Amino acid sequence: MKNTILWYDLETFGLNPRYDRIAQAAAIRTDMDLNVIDQPLLLYSKLSPDYLPVPESCLVTGITPQLVNQMGIKESEMIDRLLSEMMKSGTITTGFNSIGFDDECIRSTLYRNLYDPYEREYSNGCSRWDILNLVRATRDLRPQGMVFDKKNPETGFTSFKLTDLTEENNIDQKGAHDALVDVRATINVARLIKKNQPKLWNWALSIRDKDNVKNVINVLKHEPFLHTSTIFASEKGNTHPCLPLFYSGKNEIWCFDLLFDIPNNPNLSDYRETGLFKLSTNRCPFVAPLNTLDKEAENRLGYTKEEVLKRARYILERKIFDKEKLLETIPDFESTEKDPDVTIYGSFLSRDDKKRLSEIRKLPPQSKLTYHPSLPFDDEKYHKLVWRQVARNWPEVLSDSEKKKWKNWCASRLISPPIQNAQSLENYRENCKKLMESMEIDGEKKKIIASLIEYGDWLEDTVIKE
Repeated sequence: MKNTILWYDLETFGLNPRYDRIAQAAAIRTDMDLNVIDQPLLLYSKLSPDYLPVPESCLVTGITPQLVNQMGIKESEMIDRLLSEMMKSGTITTGFNSIGFDDECIRSTLYRNLYDPYEREYSNGCSRWDILNLVRATRDLRPQGMVFDKKNPETGFTSFKLTDLTEENNIDQKGAHDALVDVRATINVARLIKKNQPKLWNWALSIRDKDNVKNVINVLKHEPFLHTSTIFASEKGNTHPCLPLFYSGKNEIWCFDLLFDIPNNPNLSDYRETGLFKLSTNRCPFVAPLNTLDKEAENRLGYTKEEVLKRARYILERKIFDKEKLLETIPDFESTEKDPDVTIYGSFLSRDDKKRLSEIRKLPPQSKLTYHPSLPFDDEKYHKLVWRQVARNWPEVLSDSEKKKWKNWCASRLISPPIQNAQSLENYRENCKKLMESMEIDGEKKKIIASLIEYGDWLEDTVIKE
């Protein structure tokens, strides 16, 4: 099977991937040599009137509800088109921090639109990847050929913002926070790494496969390995030597950061307290054998292979970390999110429900409403999700009574959103007012805020008052 890479990026109306909506999606397909082989895809997604954007996010992207409603397509059509690209045989869907954010947005959007949220990540020879930790690893292990001089002003550590990387490496990114511009910038950063550090590039590409990750991490022998992650962010870098301790699930390995002080009372609740963390092998982590460290990397990162191995032996000989005792310290987690829109991780989609949803998606919108009530879903929440999907995307097919129901539903969401920190109409207006009065907001941004205020007024007039 011939692989291709689908580079993609999203601009969103907020930072909660389970709840906030996609404003803009862009994708460019390349071959494995990073040559563009297809026309770029650029999509705007219309907003339904049961949701309010985060004003600060609109200021970052410059995208308003009016813009997407004028230029966009229905959310269901947007995700259909994007999914068809991601599901082409052999596609490696890739982005810049895509696994941490964009992929989560895609999962939630697929879920809201009656799809299996995960299938596109593994079926049809497809997979996913993310080059952000590769960029971090390049800086730490093999920086030759790239510049990493810019610092994050808040931390003083190396900045891995795409805008900073492109600027200091003379990569064009005019119009940053436009999805298509950011995709092109990501591809150019990737080309720079591939050209200057081909071995590192090929290695990172190979370990997108969770089985290859497991081959690097010898849990049975507790062999130290290198791991690059944002949780290790420091002045010296993002790559730390780690000691694999045990599996807690098929794809979950608990590890200890060997640069961390050995805790007196080890527990699995907080890395910042104990240095213990869970590595998910199915989230494309960047890992490498300890021997990847050369002298330059040792000097750059501030530790040597010999020191790491000595510390690991000390821990193992004294049996400091007991699996059974540690597993007892994992805190119980019970989600407080009850609304079906955001309970994507509450349960897995059963095989029968997956089949039922597939049948429903093929129906005309009106037929979906008459068809689904008779279906015996294994998970009852899908009855609500089907109705909401139709109402959000095809409100014109609703009966008069259903239109009234939909209007009342939208009003209730605008007044009292289903999750904490989501925008109600009241706090949306307060945020807009504060931003409009801020001395830091220039004329162009005030135009955006004015559009947002206008949109809030329109929603009140058409949804709440009418």
